[in-house]
Amino acid sequence: MSMWSAFALWAAMAWDRIPQSLRAAGAIAVGVIGVMLAAGVLVVSRAAPDLNGNWGVMDARWTAWRALDDMPASAWVALRPMLAITAVSFVFFSLIALYLIFKQRGKLAAIALAASMIPAGLSMVVAVAKTAPYFSLADVARYLNPRLETGGHAIFEGPLDDSSSLIFYLNRKFFFVNQNPRKEAPIGAPATDIFLNEQAVLDKWGQPDAVYLIVEQGRANYWREQVTSRFHIYHQVSTSGTYVVLSNQL
Repeated sequence: MSMWSAFALWAAMAWDRIPQSLRAAGAIAVGVIGVMLAAGVLVVSRAAPDLNGNWGVMDARWTAWRALDDMPASAWVALRPMLAITAVSFVFFSLIALYLIFKQRGKLAAIALAASMIPAGLSMVVAVAKTAPYFSLADVARYLNPRLETGGHAIFEGPLDDSSSLIFYLNRKFFFVNQNPRKEAPIGAPATDIFLNEQAVLDKWGQPDAVYLIVEQGRANYWREQVTSRFHIYHQVSTSGTYVVLSNQL
């Protein structure tokens, strides 16, 4: 992504050295992109009722390309307002830039084109914030940190790669369930046995200490059956992206 910043700096430095015709062509290109975005928003708006879908499991989107491929159409539809704002910004400021170029006010035209990127940048920030729970378990960690300060256990069902954000944000160690230790930790044995089977999880569930089990939404019903067949304590206390947090305490 840093290549675009470098390209922007190069374009800004070259702006004073290029002829007026190329400046106008650049401003027109920005306006055309805005028109294309506006057209895309209109097409998506008409097709919105027929667009749906759900996110897949976390393991299917551990790279940026796989994440984009896994992103359902309904998620793209939710970004329509930001695309519309970006389209209006591009068209509006490109027209201002064209006017300033023909008035021989090159520096002001460059500022106008730069200003057109402000709404686009802010929209990107909002889009990342909306989709972040589907790529990271940071929200789960924020929920659990204050609740684990006085004790308790956090248990994650999923491969080690999927829990990388949980390792980073959670302030204490957690357990894994239904994972192969040789696959997830092939270089030596961990200092403590962090890999549990389902019976060990159920044993902890029946103890007084709080247990927080983090599973994919598709696995929630399975764990509810396993827990409620032995205990009467089952609560779904939080949701983040495609994950839910189950607990033996509220």
